[in-house]
Amino acid sequence: MSLISTISSFSRLVFQIVILDVLNCGLFRYHYEPRFTIDVLFLRKGNPVRIEFIAFKEFPPFADAKIDFPESEEKDLAEVQLITGQNGSGKTRLLCALAAACGNPADLQSRHTANDEHELFVGFAHGNKRAIFDRSRNRFLVFAHENQSGQFVGNISELIESNVKRDPVKIHNDKGQHHGNVKFEGQHQNLLQWAIPKESFSAQVYRGSGRISDQKISAMQPVPAGNPILHLSFDRSKDEDALVCQSMANLKMGAAMEYQSGAPREECRSIKITERFEKAIATVTGRPFSFQVVPNPEVHLVARWGGAVMNLATLPDGLRSIIASLVACIAKLESQFPDNPDPIDIPLILLLDEPESHLHPAWQRQLIPAAQQLFPNAQIFVVTHSPFVISSVNSGWIHVLRMDEKGTVKVDAPIPCSKGDSYIDAVEDVLGLTQWYDPETESLLTEFRSLRDKVLQGKETVTSLEAKAKEIGSRSDALKGVMARELHQVHTNLPEGVAQ
Repeated sequence: MSLISTISSFSRLVFQIVILDVLNCGLFRYHYEPRFTIDVLFLRKGNPVRIEFIAFKEFPPFADAKIDFPESEEKDLAEVQLITGQNGSGKTRLLCALAAACGNPADLQSRHTANDEHELFVGFAHGNKRAIFDRSRNRFLVFAHENQSGQFVGNISELIESNVKRDPVKIHNDKGQHHGNVKFEGQHQNLLQWAIPKESFSAQVYRGSGRISDQKISAMQPVPAGNPILHLSFDRSKDEDALVCQSMANLKMGAAMEYQSGAPREECRSIKITERFEKAIATVTGRPFSFQVVPNPEVHLVARWGGAVMNLATLPDGLRSIIASLVACIAKLESQFPDNPDPIDIPLILLLDEPESHLHPAWQRQLIPAAQQLFPNAQIFVVTHSPFVISSVNSGWIHVLRMDEKGTVKVDAPIPCSKGDSYIDAVEDVLGLTQWYDPETESLLTEFRSLRDKVLQGKETVTSLEAKAKEIGSRSDALKGVMARELHQVHTNLPEGVAQ
């Protein structure tokens, strides 16, 4: 049963509202099925738009669950939610669900056909307002609470009816005293329809497989804002490279004119924007980076990377993929909000699908921290298989998707990222890998361990174990050392009377 239904169906549901005070916060809780609970937190502060949770019921491959996305406590640093799990665990489908809630359902529709039995909800926060995207009925419901003090109980059916009557719902405590209103403010189709008409906000999607290419440009030419819904597509638009190249050319030309004008730096919009993203790319790649507009033989955009000047198509694929995501994001912000003095600081929901593609591990380690600093007001969701990406984030949350033998996926409770974790920690503790060698060597090591146990039990001779150790040790110097230590332990722990 879904959140929105006919009034006659409410008698068959378990619905309730509990609003309580928690450190100047209210908690709006409603049940759309027994034992399936969604909590929505009302905060006094005017925080930007962010995704708070996603919830599933009968939504394959996931078990019925709710995934919370805790808010980051770091200031001036983007919030990061890392999503990882084995192939087939639904990582990209989860990302597609978030994109659908934000405004573009196309990619989710290609991966999942909706029906009445499948329920998908995505919760959003914006100041004292909360919104719920109900995918089953393609509804985006907005609620607001005017008073966050006290503990209250009400009926959600009244909230639904308030959509028709346009009256706030009076919430009472257990003594019948009125302590504030929760108002159903309206219904939309998605986040973009709710947020964009009111303020500067953007939501974008990128795959790590995208790569920038050279395009014809003019020295200065307005760039059309484009359709924000297409910014949430996992397939790159055919016009995206042209948008990026022209936008970068406009910024570089604008920066040149600002430099010549001698205006104070704080007034030089183009200079500040270009310096920020060029510094971010230099941080990731370890070499100075900048764009340049070249006039001959015709006006075109090139990149200066280290000591080389190169056309975009001749840059390394890893660098082209970074430009096709981080720089493309800035180009879209720039085109969508040309009058904003700092478009990079606009609240942003950024969905990244395996951004480590094409990147050397050294670059993988730098990418997300650089993005956190580049887009300080963003909420970034990253689907990744890379232990280098996972271990690189000091401030954020890790969500591990685990698939059982029946193919059902369950999600662990969010794990806070911690400073000082190595990629080895990520491999073992997060990705759950314990094998470090090639499959053939791992098979030989399994045989060695089995033989070692039999030797210690007196069922095999030490000579046979030494022969197996010699075979394994011949594969590499590192394995030779491992085998020497193993044999030393065996000889030390060998019971008396066991055959050598």
